[in-house]
Amino acid sequence: MLHESVERDGLRLRILRGEPLPHRATAATAETVLFVNAVGMPIELLDDMARQFAAEGLDFVTWELRGSPGPGRRPDDSRLADHVADGLAVLDHLGVTAAHLAGWCTGASVALAMAGLDDGPALSLTSVDGAYLFNGVPGGPMGNAMFEMCGEIVADPAAGERYHELTRPRGNEAQVMGLLGSSTELVEQLTLPYRGTTMDLVRYAHAIRSACDYDPLAAWSRITCPVLLTARTDDRMVSYRNSARAAELVTGARLTVEHSGGHYGLFTDTEAVPAMAGFMRAVTDETVPCEAVSVS
Repeated sequence: MLHESVERDGLRLRILRGEPLPHRATAATAETVLFVNAVGMPIELLDDMARQFAAEGLDFVTWELRGSPGPGRRPDDSRLADHVADGLAVLDHLGVTAAHLAGWCTGASVALAMAGLDDGPALSLTSVDGAYLFNGVPGGPMGNAMFEMCGEIVADPAAGERYHELTRPRGNEAQVMGLLGSSTELVEQLTLPYRGTTMDLVRYAHAIRSACDYDPLAAWSRITCPVLLTARTDDRMVSYRNSARAAELVTGARLTVEHSGGHYGLFTDTEAVPAMAGFMRAVTDETVPCEAVSVS
């Protein structure tokens, strides 16, 4: 993996790129995937995904979003507009003018906002377990509780200390998250916001609420590029109904709903990346019209 950074608005953004593909002479082509991670997650969580996309013949780029644990960062600098501007700065830094945009959970909201820009970089939009709050909450029991907790912390930062104690890791995270049998590294990366300081949790709470502070109906009404949405019925964080509702709002949108894997199936399902890559390759294949693309 290649690591670099770019500075925007006084903040240095960490960038993760897949190894350059041998058939590529430049990054500025339509074969780049800009993947937006969920807020609060480390970019190292996507190392394996970068390798999988490379195996599919696509370049991979991501960056560490505001709201991630780390010293010297304000708790209130993670508005959705900031994430969008950061994503554009990453693409500009790499010389990429067009990319397949994709995102997981709250990162899907960032990808959605970028895809809705006039003259934006989107060749396509792929949403994985997107946190589109059509009903004001994520829709899954764990997600609703977490969203409420974040709201309380934003309203009263002193609540962060209480919740920091309540949510600190106790060794049963893999079982609670449905990740028994997964690596300890994966579980620790996915629970990073709860493993740091109280200020890290406060920052995370602001980032979660800010990333969801928009009108999903209006955002989806601006989308004109090819769309793939994937979700899982056993997701306890974000209801699959959010993705189903979004699919109804975009003509020709593809919706794939699985019945196992939960919220973290992206990291345990070996078919997840090949399915996304297949959709993206079909979009950029000049012999296949966008409206004829199909995903099983």
